[in-house]
Amino acid sequence: LFFTNSIEAYDNPVWKIFAGIFVSGGFLFSFGQFVPSWDSSYYPLMMSQNIQYKEYLSSKWYLIIIATIISTILSVFYLYFGWDAYLAIIVGAIYNIGVNSYLVLWGGAYIKTPIDLTSNRKAFGDKQAFNAKTLLLTLPKLILPLAIYGLGHYLINPTAGYIFVALTGILGFAFKNVVFRKIENIYKKEKYKTLLAYKQKA
Repeated sequence: LFFTNSIEAYDNPVWKIFAGIFVSGGFLFSFGQFVPSWDSSYYPLMMSQNIQYKEYLSSKWYLIIIATIISTILSVFYLYFGWDAYLAIIVGAIYNIGVNSYLVLWGGAYIKTPIDLTSNRKAFGDKQAFNAKTLLLTLPKLILPLAIYGLGHYLINPTAGYIFVALTGILGFAFKNVVFRKIENIYKKEKYKTLLAYKQKA
């Protein structure tokens, strides 16, 4: 849809970055935004064991990064649509690693939807999946990279657009420790609200 220009609405170079982010970040979005909901059944036990949030979040982050890299490699068949298409995926992956990986973890602190992995029925809770904070965090995940690419594409050239998006991802990766400390503090602040939400899942 995005790389073949078969739909007029998507016949815009900016949409290639949008597609690149989704192709490389499918697992990132589906898994990352529900951290720590995946662990809701034993989250109270984890907290009682005094597990450091930094270690917990780092383990989830590395899982997201590994999945993003694997997705990017597996999407090599997009070369069929040309190097430009695959370059959009690579650049999208860099942005996902350097920016979106933090944002999904950050948003996860506010999504207090318990997930029952032992049940085939109603595995997801249905009360607190979306709120204003998670919706606001969607903007830099999806809209910002499009704006950054558009800035470089229309002011300079398409290559500059890709470079701008990639540099944003690299810059975000460079500030990993600073960002992680902020995310860790948010999880600590939301800890008791999260525990309460998981206890009420029944």
